[in-house]
Amino acid sequence: MTGQRAPGFAFLVGALLAAQTLGTMATMMLPAVAPKVGETYGVSASLIGYQVSLLAGAMLISLLFGSRLSLRWGACRVQQAALALLVAGSIVAILPHVAFVFSSALALGLGYGLLTPSASHLLARYTPADRRNVIFSFKQTGVPLGGIGAAAITPVVAVNFGWQWALAGNALVLCALVLLLQAGRPGWDDDRNPAARVAASPFSGIATIWNHRALRLLSISGGCFVVVQICLSTFTVVLFAEDMRLGLIEAGFVLTASQVGGVTGRVFWGWLADLTRNCFAVLAALAAVMLAACLAVLAVTPGWPLAASCALFFVIGSTASGWNGAFLAEVVRLCPRHEISSATGGSLVFVNVGKMLGPIAFTNAYLASGSYALAFGLLALPAGAGLACVLAAHRGELRRAPAPAR
Repeated sequence: MTGQRAPGFAFLVGALLAAQTLGTMATMMLPAVAPKVGETYGVSASLIGYQVSLLAGAMLISLLFGSRLSLRWGACRVQQAALALLVAGSIVAILPHVAFVFSSALALGLGYGLLTPSASHLLARYTPADRRNVIFSFKQTGVPLGGIGAAAITPVVAVNFGWQWALAGNALVLCALVLLLQAGRPGWDDDRNPAARVAASPFSGIATIWNHRALRLLSISGGCFVVVQICLSTFTVVLFAEDMRLGLIEAGFVLTASQVGGVTGRVFWGWLADLTRNCFAVLAALAAVMLAACLAVLAVTPGWPLAASCALFFVIGSTASGWNGAFLAEVVRLCPRHEISSATGGSLVFVNVGKMLGPIAFTNAYLASGSYALAFGLLALPAGAGLACVLAAHRGELRRAPAPAR
């Protein structure tokens, strides 16, 4: 029982969904207008991959050293701190020099890395076990919803007013959400322990993951899948604006389609995992579709109809951005309750290694080949590696399962 009355469950899920959505928008707005940012400062748009990799590196620091903050200060307070850091990063990004675009990644990554472990702490506390996959997946729809917001709003604002105004407007809304979360904090954070150690080994969460074979393989698969996800979010606009010769707003339509696919996919795959009670089998099916869809990008040409491109990238988005909710719910299922926050952080360390290395590898693949389409096709490699890890984890769990009673 909680010591103070907290707002209802719907308010909690809605607030966490809003935080995930607006936080994702803050990290995706620059990739959504990378050609305009490059034009502003006279640099190649492909260099946005390095900014995203720096952001992922900052997320790693946040996950390593911040996953236990919820125990001491409360998960809601950590959410507020995360949003404040995202505001700071957004403001830094619009300062008038290209160096600030890259340095903004530090605050953006530190803030974004704090969102998911603290949200998992709250959801695990209040969500019924039989609804865990779908609720976690619903909350994680904030990532593609944020992508939709970034893809639909930022290019239009950039063309008409300047890309800096989009980041400033999102920062203002983030500030309002920090204040809104305060309404739930007394009840949601009544389990905080002021004596809890936050300076415990930053690698304890990683150790928890690594010492459990299924969690280890699951986390590695997440590190593979996120390569496709982050490259989809970062380079779709550049692919269609530069290689396929679409306007910035039309290229934003394709990115929007991929993020709509992500929203649909997260709910669908989470629902299917709850229905089948077999998250590993569902993730394997997801990975197989992802692999095939990445290879299909090799067939995209400037003559393709916009609707066909949107349909293909909808399918890619439904898998590349659709695995997270079921993945996080499975991590929660497999680890002890008192280790949920640190284990979630540990699993996301593996994920963010992929998030950090993926854009660099993609940028270098493009620089070597001169083709964004070929670089997208090569994303079938991490998709295939993730599929292999999920299948291996599934086989291991089947062996561990107790024999049925006779």
